[in-house]
Amino acid sequence: MKIFVTLGFENFSFDRLIRAIDNGVRNRRISGDILIQTGHSLYPVRYCESKRFLQFDEIMSCFRAADIVVGHAGVGTTLLCLSLGKIPVIFPRLAKYREHVDNHQMQFAKMLEKRKMVLVAYDDDDLLAKISGYGPLVESLRLHRADAPSGSLRVYLEELLGQAPAQKEIAP
Repeated sequence: MKIFVTLGFENFSFDRLIRAIDNGVRNRRISGDILIQTGHSLYPVRYCESKRFLQFDEIMSCFRAADIVVGHAGVGTTLLCLSLGKIPVIFPRLAKYREHVDNHQMQFAKMLEKRKMVLVAYDDDDLLAKISGYGPLVESLRLHRADAPSGSLRVYLEELLGQAPAQKEIAP
């Protein structure tokens, strides 16, 4: 099983996610061919492969090859994953840990979870459980996706950003 963990390019550390993955491998709660793109984080990865940054083509290759993508709930990372037909496990950065300036990633994650588009992990144990139980969880998510609230992601993002939906221009 190939697992790609990406923290994006935020200028913030996200040691909490890296530590959870590394400890999960050490304690044999998760296993496989695991690569962590660590970004600006400082936690020293000991139990799986890591690279600080990757070029965009390398990231795309990792996304495509991964059986599971674990991400930081960044909009770009999450939407890229969804556009490739992958259901990511997302672990939002939180302001209380100084991983970001606010909790917009948690808001984004909860909205996507409500629409049954992603698996959201709320703590280390939940993260490892979502990774180790990924197959059945994703299958259940797909079965229940028809029950997800209607409304496009674009409309949600426009509302979140405080913009009115784009109006179509009518030629004179």
